[in-house]
Amino acid sequence: MRLVESNRAVPGSRGFLAAVRVPADRQGSIEQLTALVEQIQHTTRAAQELALGRGDAQLNARLEPHSWSVAECFDHLAQTTRAFLPAISDAIATAPKLTTNRQFRTGTLAWLFIRNLEPPYRLRFKVLAPLVPRQWNFDAAWGSFMESQSELSETVRSAAGLAIDRVKIKSPVYARIHYNVYGAFRILAAHQCRHLWQIQQIFKALEGRRTLRKLE
Repeated sequence: MRLVESNRAVPGSRGFLAAVRVPADRQGSIEQLTALVEQIQHTTRAAQELALGRGDAQLNARLEPHSWSVAECFDHLAQTTRAFLPAISDAIATAPKLTTNRQFRTGTLAWLFIRNLEPPYRLRFKVLAPLVPRQWNFDAAWGSFMESQSELSETVRSAAGLAIDRVKIKSPVYARIHYNVYGAFRILAAHQCRHLWQIQQIFKALEGRRTLRKLE
């Protein structure tokens, strides 16, 4: 595995799950988009911190035959982001300009998705075939994840000055569902937190098994 160590500290435990918070009196579209980009970057660093120094046995192992490995989680994140981005980019291209630095609205439906995505979660979603992991090799999955994070950040930046909560996309996961672009960005951010938490649980379980073997 070839990872470059970050020169910025990443919070341990569940610290990486926290969204970047903007004080209420400073919230506006500019601050919300800035917070989204920072959260994406924060997630990328946290993912790097989790995977740094791990061997192939930990990164490619499945806890159960039908569960996902860490590599597959990263591949799924990359695929999901890339499934959303074409529709988001098309919608951004049609978004009207903002006349003030007002606050974006997430939308009720997107908010409900976010609430159920954020960890520790109880509700599980069926993963559709196009988003099922295809990469079992960590290096390939990690490279795809890093590229998709860069693409996502650039897409968020491209929305500056536009009323992206007034244009909607059709969900690439559930075709009958629509939500606005700002809500879609927040769904992607929550989805990433969900799977980083899952990765953390995989490592904990693998370390627990290793400890038990030593005691036997």
